[in-house]
Amino acid sequence: MTLWTDLLGAEIRMIDADGVPTRVVSLGSGDPVVLLHGRGGHAETFARTLPALAAAGHEAIAVDLLGHGLTGRVPGGYPVDRLAAHVVATLDALGLGRVALVGQSLGGWAAALVALRSPARVRRLALIEPAGLQSEEERLSDSRVRAAYERGGRAYEAPTREAVRARLAGLLADPGQVDPELVDVRTALYGPAEARQVHRLVRAADNHDLLLTPARLSRVTVPTLLLRGEDGHTPLAVVRAAADAIPGARLVTVPGAKQWPQYERPALVGDALIRFLTSEETTS
Repeated sequence: MTLWTDLLGAEIRMIDADGVPTRVVSLGSGDPVVLLHGRGGHAETFARTLPALAAAGHEAIAVDLLGHGLTGRVPGGYPVDRLAAHVVATLDALGLGRVALVGQSLGGWAAALVALRSPARVRRLALIEPAGLQSEEERLSDSRVRAAYERGGRAYEAPTREAVRARLAGLLADPGQVDPELVDVRTALYGPAEARQVHRLVRAADNHDLLLTPARLSRVTVPTLLLRGEDGHTPLAVVRAAADAIPGARLVTVPGAKQWPQYERPALVGDALIRFLTSEETTS
């Protein structure tokens, strides 16, 4: 399978989300599942997830976050609460009421904030290797995370195919899984000077007061699933504390995966998401 065969039949369109041109990629019909990528990412992050959700009877909708991919840029910074507000505006533009939200890394952080601030819009919440569980200082104390940040910085500032491939390979337990077509897409998206400026602003955003602390997560009121890669960058104890803080949350570890479980182990992650989306679990 390739990126383009994974996305066969998908509808790719631009919508107006509160004045911001926003790209969405959708596949299937049924209960809506909205998927949010990580920092520096784009909708194709979920190319291997959309088909399984669509086949299970869902409308799977991957969104380019504010300032990312082909979604418009805005003046000022890109703190995660601003990204979350854009997600809600996107739901409004799509005419969606309550949805299941799936977020990976930065997208998981934004999804959690939507669930906290607009709980009436979220039916279920799935967080894949979510960012926001640790401060920047705590994360960068891990040499693996520092190396990933450095690879990301090189790809953002000088987006050659080699730099982008190295960035993507660093997200995977098996670097050989990097799809050349995904490298091509990301290299093209990183090319414009304004894209590089947005990456700088996203990385520089002060999100300390928005961290997903256990106290904050304890206020999540929707059924929640956390998915972590077996070799993910966030320590297991930190992810487990987050899961314990959310009433009724489940934690699933995906074997043989790092930061992109949905890409590395699409069948396992797809099955976990579908079981979660169709279960009868409720929060206490």
